[in-house]
Amino acid sequence: MGNTENQRKVFDFFVAHFKSQEPFKKSDVEDETDWSGASFGTYWSKQFKQFVLPAGTNSFRVSDAFRPFAKWEAFQRHVTQVRRVSSDYTLFRHDAVLVFEFFMPLTNETHLRTALDALFYEDTIRSRLRAIGRNTLTVHFPEDRGETEDRYFARLCEWLATRFQGYSVSNVSGRFRAQNLMTITDAAIIEENGDRYLIDETTAIVRFIFPCGTPVKSAVGAADSFEDLDSDPNDKSGEEEAKRIRWFFNALFVQSIIQVVNGEAEIWMVESGIRTRLHIWRVEG
Repeated sequence: MGNTENQRKVFDFFVAHFKSQEPFKKSDVEDETDWSGASFGTYWSKQFKQFVLPAGTNSFRVSDAFRPFAKWEAFQRHVTQVRRVSSDYTLFRHDAVLVFEFFMPLTNETHLRTALDALFYEDTIRSRLRAIGRNTLTVHFPEDRGETEDRYFARLCEWLATRFQGYSVSNVSGRFRAQNLMTITDAAIIEENGDRYLIDETTAIVRFIFPCGTPVKSAVGAADSFEDLDSDPNDKSGEEEAKRIRWFFNALFVQSIIQVVNGEAEIWMVESGIRTRLHIWRVEG
């Protein structure tokens, strides 16, 4: 058989076993072709392995990774290109995580992005940290004995860089009551007078996610159930790191956000993960 015919045989085999989810052995795939030895081993490791998951001793099942290639044209394009295997993941799990979500009118999004993007650069972060003051910083991020100021700020920037790596923004549509609760008739009068009782507003949600502490690592690989990962009940590193992250997040990000959106009646931030809280900055009076 030629290469194309061999590839078609493997494709048909994978399609059938993807639909049935019946387990099979590596040799079953090899028997569909006239490849043998090192030749089949090369195809398996470079092109087929990413489509299967272990299903017992020396057995496999076709995984959902095959779904985008379940058409012959897509599968053939895949097997005629040499590529690295991309499905050999190792599973890591953080038992402590902080999630912060800001809710604000969409009109603030551009200015907010500009302010937050500035915190992707070392020189900007250094200037913010110096404005906070070393004496205040060392309470939350102790300095090493004999450490110079330059080395201290470099180490702090390195620590921040591994934790504050980005944010995401999503836009949602909402409707809000802009007046005190009233009847339909009274609300209609308000509307006739040019005021608004109900307001449609697009809200920008800015989300930050911070894994905390030392992650639990799978001993075998991504095929393991993540439920099988047992954490150390005595490991408090996540809680301690969360306190530090929370303080620096407030000092660097929250203060920048409040300054940018200053003028809003309220600024809402939902904190979740280790604990769930709603923070509201409100202009009183």
